[in-house]
Amino acid sequence: MKIAVDVVGVLLDNLETFIKIYNEKYKTNYIKNDIRYWEFFRELNLTNEEFLELFYQTFEYPEVIPFIDDQAPIYMKKLNHLHDLYILSALNSSYRNSLINQLEFYDIKKHIHYKEIIIVPEMPYDIKIKHGFEIYVDDNPYLIEPIKKLKDRYLLLFNQPWNKDSNCENNVIRVYNWKEIYEIIQNL
Repeated sequence: MKIAVDVVGVLLDNLETFIKIYNEKYKTNYIKNDIRYWEFFRELNLTNEEFLELFYQTFEYPEVIPFIDDQAPIYMKKLNHLHDLYILSALNSSYRNSLINQLEFYDIKKHIHYKEIIIVPEMPYDIKIKHGFEIYVDDNPYLIEPIKKLKDRYLLLFNQPWNKDSNCENNVIRVYNWKEIYEIIQNL
């Protein structure tokens, strides 16, 4: 099977660092659980451009970006050995090297944990579907409805505050950690 794995919100918690940067800049005290919607930047009174400018600052500090699940490299390696696992990330392509550096900081390496990195634009939010993977491991709630229409595809929706209210059924499965991701994929 071909598996697409997102980075932000699935492997790395850039949002924790984003919130720290935002709080310092605007003298606020948000926490990650305050982020309840995918387009949360609107609630913070930021334009998409302002949000992206702050968000991309997180790539300047790979050593302070929290890892979401310490077991991810173990299960990614197993999955990549059994299947074809790709990193599929929506971000500005100029940050490709920064992304690779972040992954390597957490000992996630090409040919061991994944086959290749594919970068797609940030918009539209569901652009990843066009790549035709059989399984998507992502935190983006905008992938839910398009995946539900594709009965031969699966979305393993990584649980995050901005997708907690999303309805997971049929071929959309909520997941909480990488052990669970591995076990579900083995049973598909």
